[in-house]
Amino acid sequence: MKIKICPRCGSTRIYYLNGMITGEVYKCEECGYIGSFILEIDEKDYEKFLKEIRNKNQTSGPSDHHQ
Repeated sequence: MKIKICPRCGSTRIYYLNGMITGEVYKCEECGYIGSFILEIDEKDYEKFLKEIRNKNQTSGPSDHHQ
């Protein structure tokens, strides 16, 4: 089964807001992301995805973005 997740924080607490001319728009209740781009992955891959996000957040610090 596929689940929808936030591309910013990986939360599954992402909700459909609306969709008309611009297409579907979603909002994440965890980080506040609003946009039409979301990720859909298999439930079995969700834990692996979360581990990758956590590792990425731990290894990249603010100094990594100022080069």
